[in-house]
Amino acid sequence: MRKLIIAFLLFSGFIFAQGPNSTGKIRYDKKAELIKQLHDDYANNNFELFETILADDATIYLGSTQKYTKKQLIEGFKSHHVLYKNISWGWLNTETATYKSGDKWTMSWGLWKGEGNYTGTANEIPGHYAYKWEGDKIVTAMYFYDPTSLNTEVSAMTNSSIDYGYEAVYSSSWKIGNPANSKIVLDIQKAAETNNFDQALSLIHPDIIINNADGSTMAGIEVFKSAFEGYMKENKFKINPMAWMSVVNENGEEWVLLWTEETITASDGSISSYYAHEGFKIVDGKVIQVNQFHQPKLK
Repeated sequence: MRKLIIAFLLFSGFIFAQGPNSTGKIRYDKKAELIKQLHDDYANNNFELFETILADDATIYLGSTQKYTKKQLIEGFKSHHVLYKNISWGWLNTETATYKSGDKWTMSWGLWKGEGNYTGTANEIPGHYAYKWEGDKIVTAMYFYDPTSLNTEVSAMTNSSIDYGYEAVYSSSWKIGNPANSKIVLDIQKAAETNNFDQALSLIHPDIIINNADGSTMAGIEVFKSAFEGYMKENKFKINPMAWMSVVNENGEEWVLLWTEETITASDGSISSYYAHEGFKIVDGKVIQVNQFHQPKLK
């Protein structure tokens, strides 16, 4: 999962304009000095200060509305040192602002530098960063960035000249996809757990194809209705998603990979449990293909 995270965790910015809520108190203080040290430590692959001053429940924004955790942030930043060498700051400025609400933010602006380990490209990328304080802890960190270099480096790492001994029949070139696609697939799982067939159906493409775990194939929305409407309404489902990821291949095909632990209780009280791995192809916001693999759980 680490590779999934790192594509969102590089250079960033936060434009913080002094507006009517500002007290006008902007200065280089101890908090600004701490943030400068935080960035210098990052460049040296040292994350002890991150562990200390970031609250355990800190909210992290990385160029989008999606929230990340303290752990994800640190793991992602550590991954930069796998992708790049000679990480440093060309220049770095920090300052702290206090607002009428009492909110205190430290902002920083810097020129990130690093050489790709897989592309050999030297990069200089300006970034902006902002940290909200509560006492001596950072409770919110905001990062906005152009991820082009990072995405390129991740792709080069994935497709580096390693002799795997095999050639992929379908595709060996995958990149991180749209996280919203994973939400589509997880909403279908939730619809099954709540016996809401109509909700599940709304997320299925009319040209649906399902390659079942037993080797059989279903095709078309009417076949899907016939096979699953009664089944979904009459049985009770307990689904525990263990991992999921959104990916896209070199042809632009979008997929979601999902690993689950599932228990199904039939109307007669019989119970079946299994582990499942499924691939969901997404087209126009709907699932158009499913590839299923199941393994029964040992009693």
